[in-house]
Amino acid sequence: MNVMNDSLINSNQLLRAINERLNFKSLTNDNGLIQLTLDGLMGQGTIEQITFNNKLSATNFNIHLYEDLEIKIPKDNNDNLYFFYNLEGICYHSFDNTEKFSKIDELKTIAVASSKNGYNILIIKKGVQFNCNLLTISREVYIKNFECKLKPVDAKLNRLNSIFDALKDHLFDCNYDLKITEQLRLIKSLSFSETISPRLQMQSRYQLILSYHIEQLYNETYNERAHSSITRSEIQKIRTITEYIIDNPGLNHSQNKLCTQFFISQSKLQHGFKSVHKTTVSNFTRKVRLGKAEELIRNSDLNISEVVYTVGFTSRSYFSKIFKQKYGCNPTVYKSQFKYKLEVE
Repeated sequence: MNVMNDSLINSNQLLRAINERLNFKSLTNDNGLIQLTLDGLMGQGTIEQITFNNKLSATNFNIHLYEDLEIKIPKDNNDNLYFFYNLEGICYHSFDNTEKFSKIDELKTIAVASSKNGYNILIIKKGVQFNCNLLTISREVYIKNFECKLKPVDAKLNRLNSIFDALKDHLFDCNYDLKITEQLRLIKSLSFSETISPRLQMQSRYQLILSYHIEQLYNETYNERAHSSITRSEIQKIRTITEYIIDNPGLNHSQNKLCTQFFISQSKLQHGFKSVHKTTVSNFTRKVRLGKAEELIRNSDLNISEVVYTVGFTSRSYFSKIFKQKYGCNPTVYKSQFKYKLEVE
């Protein structure tokens, strides 16, 4: 590991804590992406981190360990907020002044803050793939987004501060939510390069994920927390079905077909989509198809009729109607606007 990479890691609280326990080869690029690759002795995989100008930091674990890993994250002057989203694998959290360990469940927002009494401790279990996203933001920086000199501090800001205070001694876990999974999939598809566009897209999507975390944390603290009877195995199956619909918008996604293909009852399918996506299977499918159609109109040479049938709609007139409701103009005008913009540029 060269000196430049050593200094970069040592200046970062989380990476420094990780590097103290694992042997890595590190790689950085000019856009600030740090990639740590396991040396093969303690496990396989990578840990990547990128920090943006607003001090929002995204760390992605994609590792398979041969031994359990304990990471101690000390308190620093930033008074950080940590938001975990575990896609797969087994991980536990504890404060160093307690003997209680809380599981970081898959597909849930898990929130905690820098402990006023010492370390946050993470234990990543060996023998299974661990794929997790961790967002870190300075509490001070985040709170400034709400401050306005023209009006007094409002009740919501006071409530947020109360939540963040509680997170110093308490790990908060929210209900299952797949919106973040969708955003992480989109981020993974971005081609990170020297150009500025992928970095801006990445930052906007991570910012959106952060807003999902905090909105859910706020709502489940101050509003009535919805009771969810959905199980871990059921949420994983809903996730698989969700990704199948996103990856194959042009196929037939009737409830009967999905139930047969994924061995799930109609009642559990309907309940799962209502619990996770707050909508029906058909409405979710229509949303996915509409988004894919908009992407094809912008980025492909397909005409509108070809786009309509590629993404699974059967009626061009119906497609034009819902497209205009979503994007403010019909598909033909929308396409011409992007074509004109490219010609001007």
